[in-house]
Amino acid sequence: MERTEPTATRDKERTRQAILEAAERTFSERGSKASLTDVAKAAGVTQSGLRHHFPSRDALLCGVIEHSMERFWAEIHAHVDLSENRPGKLLRGYIRALTGDSDVFAKVLDPSGLSATLGHPTGADELYVRDAERWSAAMEADGLPRPRALVIAHAAEGLAMSRSSPFLTEGDLQLARAELLAMTEQPMSP
Repeated sequence: MERTEPTATRDKERTRQAILEAAERTFSERGSKASLTDVAKAAGVTQSGLRHHFPSRDALLCGVIEHSMERFWAEIHAHVDLSENRPGKLLRGYIRALTGDSDVFAKVLDPSGLSATLGHPTGADELYVRDAERWSAAMEADGLPRPRALVIAHAAEGLAMSRSSPFLTEGDLQLARAELLAMTEQPMSP
């Protein structure tokens, strides 16, 4: 049977995904000292295969950052309760994901984890700006007053980043989570 273009495209995308996932694991495990050779080996591709998808280390790092952003977006949306037909639905999903047992956030947001390891490669600024604009628009459409949403979202992020520290017990995390969720339910100011 002859291969068609859609299959080849799917194979290219699967290879790209395998490289990104291997890079994320490799950088998480070995830190900034992980080489492209390490990543290629972990992904089961050749050096030239890796370079076909990511011509430079910065391109790979930006790819991992973008992949992490997409996983972050999907994880938040997986925690949205679609039966909540009132303002703040997305923000409540944001709180649940960041302060719950999400493995994605444990890896991405831990101050000593993947984000710290990746550093700030060339091209990352554009990715961060685009992601911030997407989140800003999504939160704006969520229906809560912007100042309240900003405070709640950043508080949830702070809690997520403090989870692995001795300054935040599991009990305190649950108390703070409940308070943030309650803040999304407060009546709108006139």
